[in-house]
This record gives sequence, C-alpha cells and structure tokens, in this order.
Amino acid sequence: MLDYSKEPVNDYFVIDMKSFYSSVECVERNLDPLTAELVVMSRADNTGSGLTLAASPTAKSKYGITNISRPRDLPYPLPKELHIVPPRMNLYIKKNMEINSIFRQYVADEDLLIYSIDESILKVTKSLNLFTTPGTRSERRKQLARQIQLHVYRQTGLIATVGIGDNPVLAKLSLDNEAKHNKGFIAEWTYQNVPEKIWAIKEMTDFWGIGSRMKKRLNHMGILSIKDLANWDPYALKRQLGVIGLQLYFHANGIDRTDIAEPPEPTKEKSYGNSQVLPKDYTRKEEVEIVVKEMAEQVAARIRQHKCKTGCVRLYIGTSILETKSGFSHQMKIPLTDNTKELQYYCLYLFNKYYDGQEVRNVGITYSKLVYTDSLQLDLFSDPQQQINEEKLDKIIDKIRQKYGFTAIVHASSKLEGARSITRSTLVGGHPGGNGGLNND
Repeated sequence: MLDYSKEPVNDYFVIDMKSFYSSVECVERNLDPLTAELVVMSRADNTGSGLTLAASPTAKSKYGITNISRPRDLPYPLPKELHIVPPRMNLYIKKNMEINSIFRQYVADEDLLIYSIDESILKVTKSLNLFTTPGTRSERRKQLARQIQLHVYRQTGLIATVGIGDNPVLAKLSLDNEAKHNKGFIAEWTYQNVPEKIWAIKEMTDFWGIGSRMKKRLNHMGILSIKDLANWDPYALKRQLGVIGLQLYFHANGIDRTDIAEPPEPTKEKSYGNSQVLPKDYTRKEEVEIVVKEMAEQVAARIRQHKCKTGCVRLYIGTSILETKSGFSHQMKIPLTDNTKELQYYCLYLFNKYYDGQEVRNVGITYSKLVYTDSLQLDLFSDPQQQINEEKLDKIIDKIRQKYGFTAIVHASSKLEGARSITRSTLVGGHPGGNGGLNND
C-alpha cells in the first residue's frame, strides 16, 4: 500500500439521481419511482423499432429490462402495470437545472462540477462547518449527505444517491459500487479502506475508467483484478498505456489529486464533426446529397462559432444492414475555409467521387486541421467581393439562428423529401424534447 500521509484529504460528494429519466416520468405521473414499473423508450424511426433509454428499478428487476432493450425484449402481452413512455429531454434538462440549483445552496459555484445530466460532483469541505452539527468527520459528511438527499426529495420527488470520499475518485467509486446498492443510498470510502473496498471490486469494468477494451488490454498484460492493477509496476503501465496507465494505477490505489475548484486550462479542439443515423435506408442519390449539404452547413456553423477554419474535410457513408456494397470514409485537404458553400462543395465532391449506388443509412462529416482565426483568407482565383459577401451572409444566418432558432431561416432544399435538418432541430441529444408526454403511455 502507498503512503497516504501526504495525500490531500478533502470532502467530496458524487451525487447521482437514481434512474433519472424514469424517475422524472414517475413523479410526473404521481407514481413512486422505486416501486412503479416504467420504461422510457425512444420511438424514433432511426432506432428501427425503439430503444430503451431508462427503466425504473422495479421494471429492471422484474422483467430483466436493460438500457439496450428493444420492444421485442419487453414482456408480451404487456402487463397493465408497465408504463411505456416516450423521452422528454427538455423536461430532464429542466429537472437537472433545478437539482443543481439545490446543490448551489450548499456549495459555491467553483465547488460544483456538473458531470452529466444525472450526476454532479460537489466539494463540501467548506460546507461541513455551515450545515452540520459537531461530530466526527465521517458523521458530519453523512449528515450533510442526508440533508441534501432530503432537500432534493422534498422539492423534486427524486431520489439522490451519494458517494462520499476523500477525493473525487473515492467518492465516485463508492457511489458506483456501494451507494447505489445499499438501503440508504449513501456510502463513504476513504484512504484507510482502499484494500477492503477498491481492491475488492470484482468486475474490472465496474472501475471508473475501465471499459471492455481497456480490460482486454490489462488482461493481456497479466492484470486480472483491481488489486493486480494497484500493485503493478507503474512504469510498465506508462510504457504500455501512456499517461492513462499511470492514472489507472493511482486510481486503483485511491489517489486522485484533482481539485474541481481549480478549473483546467481550456484546450482547443482538433476537429469538429457531426453524424446521424437516417430514419430509413436512402436509396436515391439526390436524397443523400441533401443530407450531406445540410450536415456540411451545420458543422460549418460550428467552426465559425469557435472562430476557426478547416484545412481537411472527411466524409463517412454507412450503408444499410442488407446492402452488399460497403460504405466508405474518405478525406481531402482543402484551402483553409469556414465558408458554407465551399465546404458543401468539398463534401459533395467526396460523396460523388466514391458513391456507388449503395443504400445509405449513416452519414458523418468531420472538419479537422483547424486554424483558430476569424480573418478572411481570400482565394486569388475567385471574386474577392463575392467571397466577402458570402462571409457576411454566413454570419448573418448564424446570428438569426442563434437568436430565433434554426428553423427561423432554412434553405428550400430542407423542405424536400429526405431532408433532415428541420426534424433534427427539434431533437435534444438525438431524442424528442417532449412537447406532449402524459398521454403517450
């Protein structure tokens, strides 16, 4: 075991909203999130027949439903008690904002890190003296955790699960491996119980940062458990896995010197892109071209927003599952630009060069080799005034859409059959924002 005497000891909570999407839907229907049988299922055409986004704890345990279940995996005939509801992403975002506003009543903004739509990290070291009564450090931590749990439940009806630790990784691991499974939904891990807690994690993929691919790499090295990882040669891990190897080594020993109150230096993206699964197999070339043009425009707007220009365009075309011809992915170097028309031209050039009549189901566009500048680079072979006018037009369209929404100004081609941009502008995270809901059981 490493010497923890010089490691910083802070007070961190990682708070997860239990079965967030399904719990929100239960509360909206005056159902108990823990006992109700409810599944949030996307019915978007591009998922084939729908995909489970979330299920209540009872639905999971009673019917074996997971977050990758399809309608065919549901019990048949459907029990009357089982509610199947569509996602309402805008509602979930609104609830997330409400929950984090509760957290801000206990910590300063710099001590709150919103990790995902249903999970936040709180540094409560300064808060313990303000919101708890005298006791041991552990008692005061749990006292504050219960207080926040109760506050969230009374205001929203949702159940908060709290992992407590001396640092973020200990709090996160205690959340995932203990708090989510015990009766009070609170667990605390410290440096002192690293061997009995962290090293006892049975499945390596239950460890923060280890997925199935990383597990295979570690197994290939001879690392078969978290205990093996914690006691491995850190220099060998760095040689094999780079910086991530060292990070995994320290995390396996419960060490994480991250301070969320100290924001990391901003980094510039190396590329911007977008991809989508089409709602059906596109068999007509003209329909695919419309989608390519729309996506080229959308990603062009993104790079303009970030004040950069691209020197490389990549187009990905994925085919139907029944298509015998393969899809393709090709890129080309181009003169630096953020001009929508030019980028549409290059993307269509790649499409027409490599397209061979395939039935298309996936389209992706990426712009890379970015240069961060908002100055206009004139092309000597084009009319300078036309280039200036096109730049002004792009910026005007961007401003209108930012202020009034994407559909405030659209190209006529986006009204044609096969176009996707108008429909996609109503989605949140690829799913319906939710304009209805309660009558969609």
